[in-house]
Amino acid sequence: MRKKIVVIGGGHAGCEAALAAARLGADVTLFALSLDSIANLPCNPCIGGSAKGHLVREIDALGGQMGKAIDATFIQSRMLNTAKGPAVYSLRAQADKKNYMAYMKRVLENEPNISLVEGEVVEIITSEKKVTDVRTNFGGIFACDAVIVCTGTYLNARCLYGETVTHTGPGGLKNATGLSENLRKLGFELHRFKTGTPARIHRRSVDFSKMSAQHGDDKIVPFSFETNPADIVREQVPCHLTYTTSATHEIIRASIHRSAMYSGLIQATGTRYCPSIEDKIVRFADKERHPVFIEPEGLGTLEMYVQGMSSALPADVQLEVYRSVPGLENCEIMRPAYAIEYDCIDATRLSLSLEAKHVRGLFFAGQICGSSGYEEAAAQGLVAGLAAAAAAPSAEWEPGTNSGGDAFSRSRVPLIGRADGYIGVLIDDLVTKGTREPYRMMTSRAEYRLLLRQDNADLRLTPIGFAAGLIPRERYEKFLEKSAAVDALIKFLKKHTVSPGDVNEILVAKGSSPIKSGVKLAELIRRPELSLRDLRPWGLCPGRMGEQSAFRRTTSPQTPARGRGPLDPLTLLWEVSEDVLEQAEIQIKYEGYIKMQLEEAEAFRKIESKALPPDIDYEKISGLRIEARQKLAALRPINFGQASRVTGVSPADLSVLAVYVKAGGA
Repeated sequence: MRKKIVVIGGGHAGCEAALAAARLGADVTLFALSLDSIANLPCNPCIGGSAKGHLVREIDALGGQMGKAIDATFIQSRMLNTAKGPAVYSLRAQADKKNYMAYMKRVLENEPNISLVEGEVVEIITSEKKVTDVRTNFGGIFACDAVIVCTGTYLNARCLYGETVTHTGPGGLKNATGLSENLRKLGFELHRFKTGTPARIHRRSVDFSKMSAQHGDDKIVPFSFETNPADIVREQVPCHLTYTTSATHEIIRASIHRSAMYSGLIQATGTRYCPSIEDKIVRFADKERHPVFIEPEGLGTLEMYVQGMSSALPADVQLEVYRSVPGLENCEIMRPAYAIEYDCIDATRLSLSLEAKHVRGLFFAGQICGSSGYEEAAAQGLVAGLAAAAAAPSAEWEPGTNSGGDAFSRSRVPLIGRADGYIGVLIDDLVTKGTREPYRMMTSRAEYRLLLRQDNADLRLTPIGFAAGLIPRERYEKFLEKSAAVDALIKFLKKHTVSPGDVNEILVAKGSSPIKSGVKLAELIRRPELSLRDLRPWGLCPGRMGEQSAFRRTTSPQTPARGRGPLDPLTLLWEVSEDVLEQAEIQIKYEGYIKMQLEEAEAFRKIESKALPPDIDYEKISGLRIEARQKLAALRPINFGQASRVTGVSPADLSVLAVYVKAGGA
């Protein structure tokens, strides 16, 4: 009998949760307040960005949909942070808002195991601390084995425009009012968080001549590893950059008492890393100006998004503020900026699979867990959907303990840890440390970011996606071919020697010192000013060095080569795809650093593998400090690694805990 799963919410978390569960064979019903707002982009219509691009590529590597959706609907694509190392390269794409939403809705509609229902879930019904049904605002009862709550910013939401307050969801859409009290009754403490969005202005009212154009990249790098870059042929739309002025700042200071942020109307905690324009003026008073990006909402509309000027000022003040910015002197506001408050839970009540520790079959994903951002939400949704569909019931489970394990331990699906992906960092931070403000993913949060690059997300996570059942065999075989090609190319580059006559002309042209004797190709690639692409013209001449290699493009013992015979190594250098070339080059250039991080990650995994007894009574461990006892008893970490990241647990506490466990205490 197929597992029945209910997904509450049709945002980015809900979409990925529903698709992951359905593709694993579950019978999924997705409830959305409005089917017209599926996969809505209520703030900036863009996907990716610093660290967020990593998440999207990891979602794709695991078999998720977000990467494919943005590849199909972007109107501008840029790779960020290219002046830095590859660990922080981050892909960002401006989406056509309506097309993105329509694309994702079609995918959901065409998935045979998903039913879309417009309605509000007002109650999650449980029996013996296990989910059994949900009840809607229309009185309908839907039986289910698991529920995934993905309410985003809609739960008990209200929008604030200066002194004006409306009890709605984002952009005036219906909010969800019935579920908050039900969650409290189920034992969850709710917090109030806040985010916001800038105004939308009419394109015809913008003077772009006073701004700097921000164009997309000529060479498009797709988010999805399945998207062929050659298939992406479209004209990109520019964004534009301008700046606030001293007049902008003076207007805000004079009217700041009317902002809901400073009048006392807003009590919720806002996001630290995406402040309103009022916050910027107050917190960074020494700054003479702040950047403002004018970005299109789509090809079928003249609405423009004013990035950098989120606000909770009244509409009349907003217009004055915006018109003080160069190029916006005559701007027409189509939709005013606003702040939005909403309910979220304390995510430390969840396991690493995002399942409630005290209610079997109840999962959460997205902003309900305290995170912010489309990408963070989608990543959690995929994990929750995967865990809910893959988990087997356990009769041994006791509410409030880890007895029987979380959803991943009840399945054959491996857990994604901090050393495996940004997704692991994100979820571990939320459920282990908790958050008192909207959590945003950043590269600095990852301890092993040189290993967790966006370019190698498929090499890290596709085997997990395949093992879980989200990656089809055909895609997995292509992945194995790529992995083998990378390994073979690296081996060739480390083995093959070139003479001065072979490469000095190219070296001089690239401003690199010529060589005086034979050098391995890998040694040349380690030079900062050189890349494998520089050697491709040289590789056009097979046999130039008078050598034919026995190299054969094999793939894997499980995956025979697709009829390819022996390849000359120089032909290989010319023929390999860009992603194989990039991967080989990065691994060679940063080999020493990567090796060190691999060793650190392996040591970390050993700590993570040291499990803690599921029913350990921390009150019996006399050597633990009171704070450590309380925190460990509340969070119930599954291993020593997770225990070490619990706020309030010291190294001395861990030593006491280790002695206790070794002595057989439980």
